Amino acid sequence: MEARLKSVAVWGGRFILLVALVFVAFEIRRHWNGISGWRPSASQVTLILALSVPYALSLLLLAEGWHRIVTLFASEPRSRTFTSFCITQVAKYLPGNVAHLIGRGLYLRGNTVSDGEIVKATLLELAVIPLGAAVTIVCLGSLGFFSDLLPWIPDMAWYGSALFLFCAAAFALVLPARAPGISGRQIAKVFPSVGLAAIFMLCLGGTFAAVFNLLSEAPVAILAGAGIIAWLVGYLTPGAPGGIGTREATLIALLSFLNQEDTVLIATALFRVVTTLGDVLLFAGSWLKVPRGASVGDTPHN
Repeated sequence: MEARLKSVAVWGGRFILLVALVFVAFEIRRHWNGISGWRPSASQVTLILALSVPYALSLLLLAEGWHRIVTLFASEPRSRTFTSFCITQVAKYLPGNVAHLIGRGLYLRGNTVSDGEIVKATLLELAVIPLGAAVTIVCLGSLGFFSDLLPWIPDMAWYGSALFLFCAAAFALVLPARAPGISGRQIAKVFPSVGLAAIFMLCLGGTFAAVFNLLSEAPVAILAGAGIIAWLVGYLTPGAPGGIGTREATLIALLSFLNQEDTVLIATALFRVVTTLGDVLLFAGSWLKVPRGASVGDTPHN
């Protein structure tokens, strides 16, 4: 049964990826006359390249979240947990979208954390990062920033979602008193990782807004929200390497109401360039440090 469900998820992800790529290709063809004539200025190229640096630095928020998750199970220095995250980041672009997760586990083997604990940490991270995205989306929606982006969602739904998240967090803290083997302190330690993921999502959304506004003006909150939602869709699509295709298709669909189709297509492509360069920078910086024995930080978080 488990193998069948896995097969359905994989093939379902492939189908979604195929549909997304066809949709993106259709949109590019439909607006080719508008986008083919675009030529970036020297200042735009410089700014696009420059944006990859703060994006790469924002990924360290997720690395810190990964460190905190790992140290729930075993004491590991940041020199190992950060490196395991940073040096495997580019592997998410390989087919299957799991090579970076496997790579982190392989890097951490042979020290204080066991194979079983690595699996638990990985599964927990897979839940924490999208939860951080969901928290950010609900907060922005509750503040009224998505009235144009997602007009079909009523305000009460956002308020209800915010209340649900609050109650779920409160319940998670109360649960250990009734569940043997789980401590409230352990669960409370997961919250900072969710917060770090939420802050990263704001940086991610801000990066897309910055890219878009290099080409044309549009509300930052709407653009940031679209970037976060698109990231989440790409993240949750099984087997889509780095969310490729699905993220772009989501951005194009969400921002169609702006009536700036050419700009949306160009900004979406540039956003992929910025994030990919950021991942490469993170990998390169970490790879250069490994042979020299340099560390990001040696004191585990307690």
